[in-house]
Amino acid sequence: MAALLAAAALIVPAAALAQEVVTTDMGAAVEVDAIVTGYANGADGGAVGSMTASGTSTHWGTVAADWRLFPQGTRLTIEGFEDVIFTVEDTGSGVRGLIFDIWFEDLSVAQAFGTQRRKVTILR
Repeated sequence: MAALLAAAALIVPAAALAQEVVTTDMGAAVEVDAIVTGYANGADGGAVGSMTASGTSTHWGTVAADWRLFPQGTRLTIEGFEDVIFTVEDTGSGVRGLIFDIWFEDLSVAQAFGTQRRKVTILR
C-alpha cells in the first residue's frame, strides 16, 4: 500500500492537469498515463462489498476512480482491455489522482493483476 501511495504522490500534479482537460475538452477523448489496480468483493476482509459508492452492483466494467477528477458515470477504456468500456461507478480512499481500480469477479485475478501503469482513454 505504501508503494501505491508513493506512486500516487508522484502523479497528483498530472491529475490536476487531467481534470482541466477532461472538464473543458467538450466531448473529445483524452488519453492519460495512469496507475491501474484491481479489486474484488471482500478484498479487504469483507469491507469491500458488492455495492459500489454510486449504488450499483459491482460487475465487469466497473471501475473506481477519484470522483473529483472523473465523476460518477465517466466512461473510459484501459490499455489491454480494448473491448471493454469501463464506467466509473465506485471510489475509495486508495483511488486519488490518476489511479483507476478495476473490479474483477475473482480476488485471485485482482491480486494477480496487481499495480500497473497503463494508458487510459477518457471518453466523457
